[in-house]
Amino acid sequence: MGLHRFLIYKQMIALKAATFRVLIFSLLLFIASGFISGCKVYSAFDTVFNQKWDQNKTIPEGMPRIKYKHSIPVIHLYGTPYEMGSQYGNLLKNQLEGLLMIADKFFSEKVINRYIELAGKVEKMLSSESLAFISGMTEMSGVDYKKLLALNTVPKTTCSVLAVWGDATSDGNLLMGRNADYIFKKINKGLGIIVVKHPNEGYATISSSFLGLAGTFTGMNEKGVCYGNMLVYNGFEDKNKTDGLPIQLLMQDAAEKSGSAGEMIDYLTEKKHLTPVNVMCADSCEAIVAELGQNKFACRKGKKGILAASNYFYSPKMFKNFDNDPRYSLLMIKARDNYGKFNLDYLQEAMHDARKPNQNLQCVLFDPAKKIMYVSMNKVPASRGPFFSFDLKEMIKR
Repeated sequence: MGLHRFLIYKQMIALKAATFRVLIFSLLLFIASGFISGCKVYSAFDTVFNQKWDQNKTIPEGMPRIKYKHSIPVIHLYGTPYEMGSQYGNLLKNQLEGLLMIADKFFSEKVINRYIELAGKVEKMLSSESLAFISGMTEMSGVDYKKLLALNTVPKTTCSVLAVWGDATSDGNLLMGRNADYIFKKINKGLGIIVVKHPNEGYATISSSFLGLAGTFTGMNEKGVCYGNMLVYNGFEDKNKTDGLPIQLLMQDAAEKSGSAGEMIDYLTEKKHLTPVNVMCADSCEAIVAELGQNKFACRKGKKGILAASNYFYSPKMFKNFDNDPRYSLLMIKARDNYGKFNLDYLQEAMHDARKPNQNLQCVLFDPAKKIMYVSMNKVPASRGPFFSFDLKEMIKR
């Protein structure tokens, strides 16, 4: 079924299906917990997965607020990084408390302490903007700062991206798709959220994100620059480099400062990185993949208007072992087989073909020239849809 048919699905159907899945999952967790602290765990899940993301009163546009578009919560933040973090913590206090309570149930104390220790080592490298946002979230929500810092420095993604443009597309316009595949128990399944930041300084951004993240894995700024990152498995480095930066925080900083894909790539390649990653950045004219090792980098540009990336480096001298990832191959084949007629429907099909089974929690399709992104989240596989459109031009006016 094509993307445009997905977009005309009735909102009520999506809401009922999502609500039913949340109720079933919450019930299963409650039973599986053996009723140990059952009431608290159930309450935490009910808070985090509440389809209405409780908001006590209607807040006018131009003010910090949560709105509910179809089955997706959308939060608008304004001001300095600290002010935006404080607004986030205030609006989502109950959800953040519930998230950390659930994480404590899913992860052992040893694992949590290991994440906190890593975050403590990385903290000194973070930008003042990132630290201010996280501090604001913590102070207004009352959640544990160290755990929230760990949440923002540890997450790893096993994802894929595809960009097609020029002679390869039906109208010559660039299109970019991004799968967000995560191995994070089942906690993330219903925690997707759209975050719209209206900073005092820099470009406004819209992110397809997860609860509690100050940075972004997937997003677009007001100049039409879109981006997504992927963990890399075949780099030379095996351990986290604690004098490097977490890519999700770095990409948010870069998006607020970059007016083109090339500018964002330049920003990212000038920095040190916590772990080897791929990042695709695209605008209405071109797409570029930065292969970011801890000690060196390389950039790949498209051939005949096609560029893809997944969880492996392909540039010479960037990898210790070559690996022809099947998901990367599926993306390239789909683009080549539909060369010259590629459109949003084919892009959605390509991302669905390249999804990681049982892990595809978000799928986003970008149209940079129109500054629109189509989002499917909080269902597996998200690449199947339905997709809902978010027009950045309209959202940043509000």
